[in-house]
Amino acid sequence: MSDVLAVLRQPRWIAMLIALPIGMALSLVAANWQYERHERRSALEAQLAVAEQTPPEPLASVLGPGEPLPSDRQYTSVTVSGVYDNGSVLIRNRSQEGMPGLWVVSPLRSPDGTSILVLRGWLEATRSNAESPVAPPPPAGEVTVTGVLQPSEPKRGAGLLSNGEATTLHTASLCPQSSCYQPYLQSVTSEPSDVLPPVPVKGPGVGPHLGYAGQWLIFCILLPIGFVVLLRREVRDERERRSALTPSA
Repeated sequence: MSDVLAVLRQPRWIAMLIALPIGMALSLVAANWQYERHERRSALEAQLAVAEQTPPEPLASVLGPGEPLPSDRQYTSVTVSGVYDNGSVLIRNRSQEGMPGLWVVSPLRSPDGTSILVLRGWLEATRSNAESPVAPPPPAGEVTVTGVLQPSEPKRGAGLLSNGEATTLHTASLCPQSSCYQPYLQSVTSEPSDVLPPVPVKGPGVGPHLGYAGQWLIFCILLPIGFVVLLRREVRDERERRSALTPSA
C-alpha cells in the first residue's frame, strides 16, 4: 500500500487523479447529449410516420396566423385553399438527389385574408436561372394545396436578397405581415397541379447518435480501468527499481 501511495504522491499522478473524474464527467455529458439528439430525431421520425397515416386537417383548425408551430405538430398534414400572390422567392443551395438546385416558395392567400408561404417544389440550378433568378409562376386562380407544416428556418446571412432570392426560408423575413403564418407549408399535392416537382417530405433520420452515446459511455468506463492498469504498472516498475538498488546480502 505504501508503494501505491508513493506513486500517487508524484505530481503527474496527482494531475491524473484530478483529470480522471473530470474526464468521466465530460464523457457522461457527451453521452447524454448524443442520446438526447437520438431521442429528438426518433421523435420526429415517429411524428412523420403518424402524419403519413393521418388525414389532412384544414389549416385554420390547426394553427392561427402568427402562432409558432409546436414541436409536436411538425409534419402535421393540412390542406388550405386560396390564391397565390405575387412575390415568389427562390431559396438558395437546396440540393436534391445530389443535384444543385433551389426551393421555390410562394405566398398563398386564403379568402379570410391570411397567408402562408408554400414550398411549392424544387428547381434545378442552371446557368440561366443563376443569371436571371425568376421563379416559375404558380397555378393561377383558386388552388387547394395539401402538405405538411414545417417550422420556419432560422435567419442566416442577408436573408432576402435584392435579386429575389433568399438564403433561408425564414418566414418572418419573407412574409412579415401579421396575417402570415409562422410555419410554412411543404406542398405534397396541388389542385390544379403545379409545374414543379414537390420536395420529398423526409425526416431527419435517426442517425448514428445512439452509437456515439454508447461509445462515450464505454470511454467513461475505460478511463478508470486504464488508470488502474497504468497505476499497477507504475507500482510494479517502482518496486523493481527499488529492488535493483537494494544491495544483496
